[in-house]
Amino acid sequence: GGESAVVQVVTTTSFIADWAQNVGGDRVEVFSLVPTGADPHGFQPGARDVAKIADADIVFSVGLSLEGSWLKELLENAARDPSTIIELSDAIEPIEFAESHKEDVELLEHIGEAVHEVEEGELTSEAAIEEIRVLLGSSEEEVEAAAMFQAIIDQVDSGAMDRADGIEEIEHLISEGEDEHEGHGHGVEDPHFWFDPFRVKLAVNEITARLSVLDPDGADGYVANASEYNVQLDELDAWTQVQVASVPDVRRFLVTSHDSFGYFADRYGLEVVGVILSTTTEAEPSAEHLTELVEVVEKYNVPAVFGEATVSERLATSIAEESGAELIRLYSGSLGIDGSGAETYMDMVRTNVERIVKALK
Repeated sequence: GGESAVVQVVTTTSFIADWAQNVGGDRVEVFSLVPTGADPHGFQPGARDVAKIADADIVFSVGLSLEGSWLKELLENAARDPSTIIELSDAIEPIEFAESHKEDVELLEHIGEAVHEVEEGELTSEAAIEEIRVLLGSSEEEVEAAAMFQAIIDQVDSGAMDRADGIEEIEHLISEGEDEHEGHGHGVEDPHFWFDPFRVKLAVNEITARLSVLDPDGADGYVANASEYNVQLDELDAWTQVQVASVPDVRRFLVTSHDSFGYFADRYGLEVVGVILSTTTEAEPSAEHLTELVEVVEKYNVPAVFGEATVSERLATSIAEESGAELIRLYSGSLGIDGSGAETYMDMVRTNVERIVKALK
């Protein structure tokens, strides 16, 4: 980068910065908002970040709520043309999160509709409570929010709370739940596409196209750099296939602290059988959920629980201890710091693959 840079690029995360630098070479100067080693979900931007976004020619983000509300706020404060913000997930055909999570989101939506109808005068409180009761009865999964709604309905039934107050409490819970999903959680589509090198190629091509429009003189160079990098991504993919193939079928099960390895599991024929924090890095899972996870580890004879290098892994540690599995840390939301062996995107994936394969074999 430096003085000769033609394009000022800002990225939300360190691995996107690495892709942009590989494509852009000397013609771009790249700044990553979330520092290396920090978790992109709960990042708190500062004044310097606002200045960087205001000066940027283009901003590359993951999208699909990965950056939560902090990116929105940052963009509003920096008040540049919103069209400079590119969500790379638009280019990659996302997969959906595992079912239980989807049910959580859908349950909130349906209960929200019932509450809204009461406000509009279309439903009585009594009818709405009946409708919510049915919704709760039909939600198959152990949806975390369901128990809290059920507790309110039980209070209404026992006469401890009148119906109107019950509806108000439910409405309050919904708005908290929505903030949770909006702020740190994810929608139904999974943003963690960067563990699938095939989709990374699509993201790299998107970066290339955007840089070429901003700097037509550099276009040939960008295209050449991208095609070289995409060859390396193909090699990474082929290498990973071979590594994972060495794990016996009966041991290809992942229990992770965070739902970040869906794309990886999809691509390489593994199955995610347990996730400690399905929705967010901030929420506290219930004691029942943790007990179930220990049972899952024992049932599938899972030798290792995979935590993250960037966040405190108190829960993953306790599940590992209780089940006798080993706790292995992976790089998920960020590249590793210098000396970690995960300083570039390619190294981050290789390190993860080596750790996963070694632990499962």
